[in-house]
Amino acid sequence: MSNSIPRDFIDRLVDETDIVNLLGQYLSLTKKGNNYVCCCPFHEEKTPSFTISPQKSIYHCFGCGKGGNVITFLQDYEGLTFIESLEKLAEINNLQLPKGSQKEAFDNSEVYEINKYVAQHYFEYFSRNKDSKPSKYLISRGIDGKTAKKYFIGYAEMNQNNLLKELLKKFNEKSILDSGVFLKNDKGLYPFFRNRIIFPIQNAKGKFIGFGGRSIDESMPKYLNSKDSKFFRKNKELYGLNHARGSKSYEYFLVVEGYMDVNILSKNGIDIGVASLGTAFSNSHIQSLFRLKKKVIFCFDSDEAGLKAAWRALQITVSYSIDDKIARFMFLPEGEDPDSFINKEGPKEFLKRIDRAMDIETFIFNFLKRGKDLESSEDIRLIIFEFKKVFSLIKSEALKDTLLNKFSKSLDINKNSLISEPIAKKVPPKVSNDKLEQKLHQRHFLLILYLYENYADSIKEIDKDFQEFFLSASETSEEIKELKQAIMAIRSDSSERTNYALYAEAMMLEIKLSKEEAISEYFRVTDEIRLIFDDKFIEYLKKLAKNHNLTAFRKENLQKLLNLRDNTSDQENELIQFLNTYN
Repeated sequence: MSNSIPRDFIDRLVDETDIVNLLGQYLSLTKKGNNYVCCCPFHEEKTPSFTISPQKSIYHCFGCGKGGNVITFLQDYEGLTFIESLEKLAEINNLQLPKGSQKEAFDNSEVYEINKYVAQHYFEYFSRNKDSKPSKYLISRGIDGKTAKKYFIGYAEMNQNNLLKELLKKFNEKSILDSGVFLKNDKGLYPFFRNRIIFPIQNAKGKFIGFGGRSIDESMPKYLNSKDSKFFRKNKELYGLNHARGSKSYEYFLVVEGYMDVNILSKNGIDIGVASLGTAFSNSHIQSLFRLKKKVIFCFDSDEAGLKAAWRALQITVSYSIDDKIARFMFLPEGEDPDSFINKEGPKEFLKRIDRAMDIETFIFNFLKRGKDLESSEDIRLIIFEFKKVFSLIKSEALKDTLLNKFSKSLDINKNSLISEPIAKKVPPKVSNDKLEQKLHQRHFLLILYLYENYADSIKEIDKDFQEFFLSASETSEEIKELKQAIMAIRSDSSERTNYALYAEAMMLEIKLSKEEAISEYFRVTDEIRLIFDDKFIEYLKKLAKNHNLTAFRKENLQKLLNLRDNTSDQENELIQFLNTYN
């Protein structure tokens, strides 16, 4: 493989990126003292515990433990690879990745190139076969050459031997198979897509990650999509997002049901359409859209299938924190979709429909009252029953209030009837001894990292024994493994230390110590760690006690630790006796 990106360049990217500005593009931040806080994007919570330190260029969630720097945030939040995160940070800082550096072995650039080559080949079918059945089909659906070129719409023939030969000249067989455009059996390689209109799927950055195929006759299933892989996950990607995200003419995205809908919208200047890839709308989809714009409009058919799809999208949307976001729902006349409606009525009429799209409250009410008699107490009870189900999914307190007002007025009932539930007696959750012990370990680790980072000069002459322990300690414990890695990064003054969540949390501590206090705390916390994880520590302490090499503080702390234990070993009991007689 090629050279890796120089560490000093990575450090420069981290140092020069304003972490508050970057994370503020994705999250609603509130200043609190020297830091910024918000609700964590990685787990559900009502009270903000996600903290960003601009001085230290790190973040940490005190709820779920996620933490790191600008690189780890982009990896976790946007799902980018390490290299893609560096590319994005380089772009933000108007820098270029060093020319000698290339992507690691897990990079998918060759697969993307294969997919791009295949997409171009499928697209060129139409220039070679203008009077073919597939060409006539696209024309009948209103797709012109400009739109086909923009989205690389193409056609996969039955015989693709020439394409395969060209691919094998340029790429190795493994990469071709990884791309999914060809499969292999005992007879050799054969194409995954055959006799289908092809809609290449690009990610938000424009990389060709997969394909959607539509048959134009009844001999095969109507739709076929690339299989999920390490670089293509249908529940995370949206067709058309790479074009729609750049649209400056509209302040919203329009979620439609099919690829052709996206194409027809774009042809008519409405370049904001996105569609899921043959799967239900997902949490990842709504997060991707709301990260880029604050308004999303869903467009569905008005048949039963369309209503149910809209209801699923509604449930996903309200489970997302949307206090400062807008979601609306529009339905076209029965039997129509954006493709057919625009071809019949024109884009202006379609845009008028968008302007009249229902807000969340109206859609929920209209959906739940379908087929019900609002004069019937029985039907009202059924509506309330279903209302409570969706109400329990809502994260936004403001939406809860407006929804309660809507239903209370429309049904002429008290708000309490809509939300009242039997009040269960709250029982404090039991915390196991193992969990309590784990939290104690965590506190020890945080303090030791804080001391190494901020009081290195005070402890550098006394940390030899602890260094020998953790360098030789078994890494069967993930706790010890991360502690070792973080300490080594601190001691070598490597900026990689900010990658570790444990380090990020430790740096959130605010402790002022004198040199003597730092030394005392160092001995206290390292002794506690070694009592837990070092099998040889008891013998070591016994030797210290015999040779009268323990300070009074250290002795008292060890006595306290051992006396608090419920069960002590024979070795620990022997150590207790030594300490009790030690002056």
